[in-house]
Amino acid sequence: MLRGALFALSLLTALAAPAYAVGLEATQTVERAVITIDEAGVETVTYEIAEELAPGDELRYTISYLNADDKPAQNVKLSMPVPVEVNYVEGSAKPGTADISYSVDGETYAARTALKIQTPEGERSAAAEDIRFIRWSFTDGISPAEAGKISYSGVLR
Repeated sequence: MLRGALFALSLLTALAAPAYAVGLEATQTVERAVITIDEAGVETVTYEIAEELAPGDELRYTISYLNADDKPAQNVKLSMPVPVEVNYVEGSAKPGTADISYSVDGETYAARTALKIQTPEGERSAAAEDIRFIRWSFTDGISPAEAGKISYSGVLR
């Protein structure tokens, strides 16, 4: 099992917000899915802070944000990397009130259906395991005192 502290070193969060969004606060958490099955065979998924991990574990990456300023935060973009040790779970990115785009290189972002990758055989649609960054763009801004969460899930390779 990998210690969460060592794994967390690869989880640098890239938060991009304009300079005038000085009151925007954001924190990231990484949680491990815990699956339990009760006596009736009903499966329940809960999440706990990821401290010890093993290949195959499902992880949930979350950014909790708050606009602590008395002015709206405009043109905010929050980005999270998908560590190379993790395969993105297709469809797991939660938009909140933002638009989501994806990247395989951290520079070019596109809608999930438009994301492409270059291979020696030519261009192809990016697979979930090709995704290395996810970006949430708050086109309507974040109002004063507004709080929210954005997240995605991945599976440890």
